Amino acid sequence: MELNYIIAVTTKAKAKDFIDLYNKLGIPETILINGRGTATKEILNIMGIEASERVVVTVAADKAKTSKIFKEANSRLYINVPGNGILVAIPIKSIGGVKTLSYLTGEKTSDSSKPKLTFKQELIMVIMNHGFSEKIMELARAAGAGGGTVLNAKGTGAKFTEKFFGITVAEDKEALLIVSKTQNRSDIMNALMKASNENPKIGAVAFSLPVTQVAGINFGEDDNK
Repeated sequence: MELNYIIAVTTKAKAKDFIDLYNKLGIPETILINGRGTATKEILNIMGIEASERVVVTVAADKAKTSKIFKEANSRLYINVPGNGILVAIPIKSIGGVKTLSYLTGEKTSDSSKPKLTFKQELIMVIMNHGFSEKIMELARAAGAGGGTVLNAKGTGAKFTEKFFGITVAEDKEALLIVSKTQNRSDIMNALMKASNENPKIGAVAFSLPVTQVAGINFGEDDNK
């Protein structure tokens, strides 16, 4: 079974629409996380929109429901209109048993097969000490990224991380989510980690996840066909 972790980054007003959509599709478990956008003032002025708080809405869905979510997000929630947010689907590699699979999808199923997938986009996640997200986002843009979403977080195991990785770690963290073309991923991550190595106070770690579908981002070509 092809199962995806769906991440919607949108406005507070649109978040309710996503929750209603997920309830309509019978998806039982929805997680909400507060965040903020990283669009530059120039971009906001061009689009004629104001900077706003963002809400991250996450669910797990099978292939059929994933297709319905993207179809509804485009036709009814207008996710591709600038300022309404982005939507990405990340493939889930493994599930902790059939009960977990049924719980996440809201359906009884025994299909645990793994599909073969190809990826043109990736979700880059950068976790850093609080206060460095703007600098990191500037570097990411210079390396080919478009925009990102910042989440406030709390870190644990700071002493172990500092001892093991040799980097300065604080409990107050920021997590930066960036969707990019796979071909740009290495340049972006290398630029960010170079900056973190030169300034240990940033304390950044970065990793990427494959993305099967994207909406709300224009990569200059139709990457989702």
